[in-house]
Amino acid sequence: MAYRPSYRRSRVTIDNLEPNMTPIMNLMVVLIPLLLSSAQLIKISVIELNLPPAKGASSLNTERPKERELKLDLAVTITDKGFYLSSSAAIMKSEQGPSLPKRDGEYDYETLSRRLYEIKQKAIDRFKDSESIIIQAEPQIDYQTLVSTMDATRSITLEGQRVSLFPKVSVSALVL
Repeated sequence: MAYRPSYRRSRVTIDNLEPNMTPIMNLMVVLIPLLLSSAQLIKISVIELNLPPAKGASSLNTERPKERELKLDLAVTITDKGFYLSSSAAIMKSEQGPSLPKRDGEYDYETLSRRLYEIKQKAIDRFKDSESIIIQAEPQIDYQTLVSTMDATRSITLEGQRVSLFPKVSVSALVL
């Protein structure tokens, strides 16, 4: 004779409906410190630039122009041959081509700073924009050359003292 099955065995009961989060939490406890300790911390330096303002239809000015002010508009153009110095009045030239040709295949930043110091001394009281300079570079000029040129145009060290040259640096595209 067969026994009748008990209700205890046939009744399905699910006691724990929550997922087991312990293994995932253990993984996070290990991964978070690992990721934080292996993260690279990079120091980002910032170079201040004065970019030209954007011009649009709304910026058209219908007022009469003010009296013309003398502007130096000093520019340093970086080419593969050297530096060209120019202003609104003239372009400095030499027999070889650029104002300051490369010396032994390297750009001569010291001579650039000295030449800009001479220009600054002559222009300090005569021009309104004696604090600003425009740097132009050919497309193949590398970034480090551009930054070193910016540093050479900002200041010079004379007799142990740092003298400001043209602290307001603007970068422009070279238009041929």
